[in-house]
Amino acid sequence: MTPGSPTVFLLWTVLACLFLCFLLVHLWSYDRFKCLKWNAGKQPGAFNRLMTYTYILTVPLLLAFSASVTRLKYREGHVVLPSGQAVPRPVPAWSQESKDQLLPLLFVFSIAWAFEIVTHLEELMFWLFLLHQGPRKRDWFHSWEFRTWSFGSTAAIVGLPMTTLAARRDLDLCAAWIFLVGAVAGTVTTVWFLYVIGKFPTFITQVKAGGAEPAVVVRLFRFYQLHTFRVVLRFFFTVPLLVLAADALAMGTHPIVHDPYVFWADFLLLIGGIGCFSSSALTLLIFFPRSFTQEMGYVVKVSPPPSRKRRSAAAPPAYPHYSHIHHPSTPKS
Repeated sequence: MTPGSPTVFLLWTVLACLFLCFLLVHLWSYDRFKCLKWNAGKQPGAFNRLMTYTYILTVPLLLAFSASVTRLKYREGHVVLPSGQAVPRPVPAWSQESKDQLLPLLFVFSIAWAFEIVTHLEELMFWLFLLHQGPRKRDWFHSWEFRTWSFGSTAAIVGLPMTTLAARRDLDLCAAWIFLVGAVAGTVTTVWFLYVIGKFPTFITQVKAGGAEPAVVVRLFRFYQLHTFRVVLRFFFTVPLLVLAADALAMGTHPIVHDPYVFWADFLLLIGGIGCFSSSALTLLIFFPRSFTQEMGYVVKVSPPPSRKRRSAAAPPAYPHYSHIHHPSTPKS
């Protein structure tokens, strides 16, 4: 927390505001906020609402954290080192009032990151569930992927706030521990997503060969592209914060956190913030995919070749689950 300048946290605040505006506009255009209702969707339930609300709540929590830390940073200002360089005032030198306000903000940040991990882990496990589906139809709520998500989500929701609680006596390093735990969890899930990306082309080919509708195949291909870009942005989010946290916990043995010019700390925080909000925007497009064709009132009818038509009539789609995924009013059904 100490090495970050007020300007970089101001950037986080601006990015959070822009993403919140994009979120509201997208959800309004999607279905006029109907997806936020408890009984929304063809298959309403506690799981769908949990995924919707944890994802939506992450945005205002990050905005509250970024804006409040920006205010504290500007209020505390800078100190001049003996070398003549001006650096952000270290947290131990903050006023008691600012210290008292910082700890609750760190809890807010840890909860927001825990919600983000819940969302990303669910996406990973659900796509693994689809890739491993095969001809035998499995139930999502009785699969090992769902159990893995349940365990990982519980660990994130409990672990990150507990990390903040355990490190609360040293506020200067408390944020570093949050960065470390959150970035490690985020990096591990992102690395696993590389497996999903590698299997996705084969999955699309199998769905297409099974006689799926063209709209389903096109949507799958769009998801494939969005996931590819999002994985890159996820690494931009987690890796810089992991490096920054590891350096801070190493007590400054590497010239990043204690760089007198504060360049590298600001650079890593800047890249992490851009990666966080950019990847979250792509998650929004995946969870709530708009169909501009349907919004304009068009209905596309495709007439397959005769041979393909006979094949489709004889065999149902290889992955019937996918006809119930990502339709209006629910991000997952």
